[in-house]
Amino acid sequence: MALFSFFRRKRNQQVAEAVIPTFEEVFTIESRLFINAPTDSTPDSQFTDEQLNSVIVTLGAGLRGYLSKISDEIYPEARNPTDQHKSMVAVVDELLAEGAAPIAFTQWSQSPIQGIAARMMINDLTRTALFGPSLAMVRNTAPFHPEIAAIVESAHQRGEVVYILAIDGLAYGVITLSHALREVL
Repeated sequence: MALFSFFRRKRNQQVAEAVIPTFEEVFTIESRLFINAPTDSTPDSQFTDEQLNSVIVTLGAGLRGYLSKISDEIYPEARNPTDQHKSMVAVVDELLAEGAAPIAFTQWSQSPIQGIAARMMINDLTRTALFGPSLAMVRNTAPFHPEIAAIVESAHQRGEVVYILAIDGLAYGVITLSHALREVL
């Protein structure tokens, strides 16, 4: 009889349901450096920080359009962008919060390895802008300015995400991000 009462107690006891925590990815800009004139360049190849921020925001506008098109029209279940896309959007959101504004662009493209690119008017000339991972940009640009190279090296040692902004084959800036998971409460 005691054996049956033991089993009966187990069935009647309420078992607490396990709570599965929810996490979100957080990308935080750790450093940002712009070189306004990376070489002995002409005045039309020198850009202000505001212009360089606008270039990144413009490339990000194209990325948002691409992600919404992929998600809504082509493959609705693909609502999970890559880490590269998420981190680039985080950079754009930060720059938009600081007041950067996009400019007109054409021929936008993206590649998982190369990054995002477009043609746009800067200083009254049509330029090709590219924003992508530093490892890919080493092959696609002239040698980095020493300050950019130093930031790239130290950020890689810290395990940060590193993006380079290049215009017409010259690296004008570097942005590094940390990547973490945060529990949603």
